[in-house]
Parts: sequence; C-alpha cells; structure tokens
Amino acid sequence: MTTGLAAGCHAASAPGPVVTAVPATGAQQAGVALPGTPQPHLLVVVADISVAPGPLLADLGRHVQVLTADADDRLLGLPTGDLTVTIGVGPRLVRERDPKLPGATDLAPSSHEAIAPEARGGDLLLQLCASDPLVPPVAAAALLARPGVRERWRQSGSRGPHVPVTGELSAPRNLLGFVDGIVGPHTDADRQRDLWLAGPAPVAGGTIAVVRRMELDLTRFAGLPVAAQEGVFGRRRDTGVPLSGGVIADGPELGAKTPDGRYLVPADAHIRRAHANVVGVGSMLRRGYSMDSPAPGLVFVSFQNDLRTFTATLAHMEGGDALLPFTTTTASGTFLILPGFDGGRPLGSTVFS
Repeated sequence: MTTGLAAGCHAASAPGPVVTAVPATGAQQAGVALPGTPQPHLLVVVADISVAPGPLLADLGRHVQVLTADADDRLLGLPTGDLTVTIGVGPRLVRERDPKLPGATDLAPSSHEAIAPEARGGDLLLQLCASDPLVPPVAAAALLARPGVRERWRQSGSRGPHVPVTGELSAPRNLLGFVDGIVGPHTDADRQRDLWLAGPAPVAGGTIAVVRRMELDLTRFAGLPVAAQEGVFGRRRDTGVPLSGGVIADGPELGAKTPDGRYLVPADAHIRRAHANVVGVGSMLRRGYSMDSPAPGLVFVSFQNDLRTFTATLAHMEGGDALLPFTTTTASGTFLILPGFDGGRPLGSTVFS
C-alpha cells in the first residue's frame, strides 16, 4: 500500500514552467539588465578573499559558464534553467588596483542602520538569480568551494507576481503592499547614460552595485490608514499611480496641489525625496527582492554608473523621507560589477590583468 502511494505521488508530479536560459557571456554580465524581467528568486553572498583576485575571478567566470551550461556534477542534478550569476569586487580590491577607478569608494554609514561589522563592506559579491529557488544556494556552494574565499553574510529573497507598468515593463509589489521598481533606466539610451560604465577602459561595460538588507516595520506600517500609507510612498497602493494622477508609468507632477494649496504628492513622500530630478543625479536600476528571514524586509540591489547616484539620493532621503523610519538597514556594501567576459576575455581580466 505504501509503495502504491509513493508511486502515485511520483506519477502526479508535473514538470515546472519552461524557462529560457540567459547567456552568461557578453559585453556585460547577466543579472543586471538581463533578463528584462528579473527571476523570482535571489541569493546574495558577500565574501572576503585572501588570494590574488585575478586568477580567482577568472576561475569563477569559467565556473559560471560551466554551471549555466548544466555541466557541473555539484549541481546535484538540478537544471539551472535561467540562472544568472553576477560578480562584483569591493572597494579594497579596486583601490589596490587603482584608487582612481570607479568602485574604489566605500559606503559611509548612514542613519537607520544597525549593521554588525561582518555585514558591512566585503571583497566579493555573488548575486545569483533563478526561477527555481533550489538553484541559487546549490550554485553558490559550488562557486564558494575554493581556497581563499571566506563568506561574510548572505541573504535570499523572492519577488511576487509583477504588475504591468508599460509595454513589456512590469514591477513586483513589496512587503508593504506597493509596486516597487517602477522608475529606472529602462531604455538602451537611459542605460548608456545612467547604468553602464563607459570608462576608463578597464571598467567599461561594468557598473556599480549597492547591496543593502533592510528590515521593515510591517506592523507599524500596516497600522496606518491606507491614505497615510499612500502619503508615505506618494503612490496609490492598489494601482501604483502617483498621487498627482495619470497612469502607473507617469512620473509624479511634483508641483500639483489641491484647491487649498497642499501638495498632492506630500513633501516627505518617498517618490519626491528619492526623485532623480529633485536630487540632481541619474536614475538607478533596482532589483529589489522581499525577504521574510531573519525578519520581514527588502534585499535592495541598485545598479548605477556613479556611486553618487545612490549616496546623494540617500542623503536627500535622510533629510525627511517618510519611508525611512519604517526601515532598519542590517547589511550594506558597494561593489564594482566587472565588465562582461567570454572564452577569450576572462572575468576580471580587464581590471586585474
């Protein structure tokens, strides 16, 4: 009887959804702009290294190609599907190579942080994304199993169903119930301007990542009336439309007021305090993922070709963003995402020749 039940369970199992493989090689690394709709599962691993970065990075790049080709026994039989592995190096390694290169500057501490020493900074970033939640941790174990690499911290996250924004662009809701990641450099022209590093030559095709783990005070936020929640973000909770009106893809009309003179988008709304034009910087491409452990929150990953895009935005938010009091950052770092690679140009070879 037991055997029959087991056989019946196996017979009832169905194959998962079909996913499309994402090329690991090219002018830029996968996992930033490709795929266009990020995979639903993320694992971020930050580590320190005690060996020469050049050979290590080249070996990691070769291993990524093997993994994404389903050619590694350490995958334990799991098909990698649409796995992407994005690799970056921390400011210490960049400064040792050339302190004038982008990516050589550490993130300064900021408000609303409670970060242990081991969760700040780091030499090596692995961002692994996939449709199968089992794939990122198994692939990470294979990549980290090499001498001279010591893990500092890791965090997994997931994305819920996406809300259509415009054309093929969509964005998920975060744990606070709002559509997240609507604004960003979504066209090729915007990405050339705000995302990809154009020079100097060793870093062309790379970008700068900021990775932060933020716990959210869900209980206190959920206790607010819906209108107050919408005032925190500056958008409608149900549709994502700015409080100034229009459609979800529209930018907010920051000067729009009610008949009695109040701003439709409050002065402390997140959409206003973090607005690129208000701050005076470029836009950042965000790959935010929700998490429920060690506490409910957000794995915030942003990519930009100038670290000031993030630091100036955060500084402006600290001047009065209504969202910040509901957040506590518990891990943080910035990394130079290395240019793309292929069989003739190993990962990291342009920077650590």
